[in-house]
Amino acid sequence: MLSVCSDLDQTPDAAAYLETMRFLNSTEMTQMGPGVGLEVGNSIYFEASPGQFSYWNTDDIGREIIRTLIRSGHIDCLHSYGDLATSRRDATRALDELERHGCRLSVWTDHSLAPTNLGADVTRGYGDVPGNEAYHADLTIKHGIRYIWRGRVTSIIGQDTPARLGGLWNPRHPAASVRTLSKEGTKRLLARCGSDKYAMHRPNRILRKIALRDGAEVYEFIRSNPHWGGVSSCETALGIGGVVTQDMLERLIRRKGISILYTHLGKAGNRHTPFKPDAMETFRRLALAYNSQERKV
Repeated sequence: MLSVCSDLDQTPDAAAYLETMRFLNSTEMTQMGPGVGLEVGNSIYFEASPGQFSYWNTDDIGREIIRTLIRSGHIDCLHSYGDLATSRRDATRALDELERHGCRLSVWTDHSLAPTNLGADVTRGYGDVPGNEAYHADLTIKHGIRYIWRGRVTSIIGQDTPARLGGLWNPRHPAASVRTLSKEGTKRLLARCGSDKYAMHRPNRILRKIALRDGAEVYEFIRSNPHWGGVSSCETALGIGGVVTQDMLERLIRRKGISILYTHLGKAGNRHTPFKPDAMETFRRLALAYNSQERKV
């Protein structure tokens, strides 16, 4: 199973956001050619700097579209409350808006170093620390959030299957490949030594039950970016063609693994045509595999 889990960072406006979703989810003609007709969700946050698409930065029409996409399941992740959300009051305002319109989200992904993050080590936020100005976890979980991502990314192709480092070596980029292999190996070693930060890397499981710092129980998931350059390489609309390659898909299928892909499809060079030709071909290849009875690429 492959899920493309995109954080909306640096998406310039509603037009770019919606054109990306039309290409991925419909078969209509878009600026990038016919859509591929997959089911690829997106994320949303509320408080962001001017010039970045967010719930409060768009207009009434944009907000109505966001709510419609939440209800249909095409927006399925709350990507924190945003960079500029620093308090419980900001979270309450956002949750009240969702509740007022009958919108619910069950998945949370931390955002960079946003104060409302739920991570204590990688993404370092205070959203689950009672008494902190940014504490909101009790309200957010009451809203319906059950699954969270706290910044943990692996290079391994396929989770819920024995971990294998195959597929990370690129003979054209030996130095970068060695660094990526070494980093993944180090994470696994630290996990065996008892590191909580890298504990999810050792069993290579997609999901684990955890307690937040306020004691609330949720499920944490890990994401993957199996690029030879490391987990922070090509995790954008411009680079995704170098991540979801023919070889990567074939390995994922052979291993019968699960992958939640770490990416930012709003980071694009052109707001009108966010995907480069190789990225378009990647999603067309995915659509072909998905629609094949044999589920082969």
